[in-house]
Amino acid sequence: MKSASSRITTARLALLRSIKEMPGSITQISERLHRDRSAAKRDVDELARTGLGTASEKILPGHGRMKGVRAAAQRIRLVAEVA
Repeated sequence: MKSASSRITTARLALLRSIKEMPGSITQISERLHRDRSAAKRDVDELARTGLGTASEKILPGHGRMKGVRAAAQRIRLVAEVA
């Protein structure tokens, strides 16, 4: 199994910083980062799997559903080890 640090890419780190500063929907985040929504969703799902981010579905009355995304903690420390 890969560790969380081996799954962090430059794009995922930018996404993590973005949701830490301003949580929002996947659509809002992808627009802020000028990224394709499907690519942003894959990265959100990966951050959620590693425990660095959370995604929860919210029902919007009369408007369907939205997946709210936020960082798992206010402060996250990543340590890299090069072998």
